[in-house]
Amino acid sequence: MRTDRFQLHMITDGMKQNDELREIVTNALRGGVDVIQLRYKSAPALDLYTLGEQIRPVIKEFHARLLINDRLDVALALQTDGVHLAGKSLPVGAARSVVGDNFLLGFSVHSVEDAKRAAEQGASYVTFGHVFPTNSKPGLPPRGVEGLQEVVEAVSIPVLAIGGITAENIDRVLATGCAGVAVIGAISQDADPEKAARYLRQRMDASPYRPRHPFPLQ
Repeated sequence: MRTDRFQLHMITDGMKQNDELREIVTNALRGGVDVIQLRYKSAPALDLYTLGEQIRPVIKEFHARLLINDRLDVALALQTDGVHLAGKSLPVGAARSVVGDNFLLGFSVHSVEDAKRAAEQGASYVTFGHVFPTNSKPGLPPRGVEGLQEVVEAVSIPVLAIGGITAENIDRVLATGCAGVAVIGAISQDADPEKAARYLRQRMDASPYRPRHPFPLQ
């Protein structure tokens, strides 16, 4: 596998659980997803832990990675590959002091300043968005590929794009030099998650562009 391969992350939609969630995760991984980010904002720690236990064997089978959104305690208890933090989560620096160096620590940013601060505090990568209009951020104007480009050029860590990304606009996203994309509905809410993931994966692999700072593969 080439070391500058674009990353495809699927974030769970916070609705599907148990067998339905495991089936979607399995199909997404078959289609070429690299990372599953388990996100259920309102779920108690036990429920999130249980869901993580259910999908972790499938993720390991495909040699993919599992990240937990927000809950560092659950990520550590499950011994996942990392955690993804946001503005209301623990500060990046505080989380890094707990987990050490060999742990993926992602952070959601919305500006160059946010991205620089996260990188200085020890983030492994950041996600920037939303790039295009998306149902998950109704009424909020998108930040566009121009904003994404500015963040990619401002930091020396991988930047993932998020928000309204589809197979139709992904070339514009990858042209910024980002390390890949994170999607929710484009895969998890598609009638055929495997087909949707595979189409995105094919478009990314065929891209003439390369990441400015590739996502760590190990």
